[in-house]
Amino acid sequence: MKYCTTSILIAILFLASSVHAGAPTCSANSNGYCVYTGKISRIYVNSDNIILLYFDTPVALDVPTVAGLTITTGSAAAFHMDKNQEFAKAFYSTALAAQASGRKVTIQMRNVQSGYLEFDRIWLSAP
Repeated sequence: MKYCTTSILIAILFLASSVHAGAPTCSANSNGYCVYTGKISRIYVNSDNIILLYFDTPVALDVPTVAGLTITTGSAAAFHMDKNQEFAKAFYSTALAAQASGRKVTIQMRNVQSGYLEFDRIWLSAP
C-alpha cells in the first residue's frame, strides 16, 4: 500500500510540474531580448488598444535588465495595436488558438510597452 501511495504522489508531482511553464528568461545576445515558452493564462485587449498576454509564471522585474530592458510589471507582455494592426491581429488570433487548444507558445520580447515587456513574435507549439 505504501508503494502505491508513493507512486501516486510521484505521478501527481510530475504532472503538476509539467503544467506550469517557467518564467520568461532574458539574454544580452542579439541586442538583448527576452523569451517565454509556456501556456497563456489570460489574454485580452484593453480600451487603450493594448493587447496583454499574461504569463503562466511572472518574470522578476530585475531579469529583463540583462537585455537592457526596464519594466514595472512582470506578469504579462504587451503590444500597442496601433503600432502594427496586421501583426496585432495575427498575434491575437494565434494566442487565442493556443489558449483554446491548451498548446504552448513561444514569444520574444525586445522592447517595453507601458511598463510591460513588448512582444514582437510568436510561435505556436505542436499539440
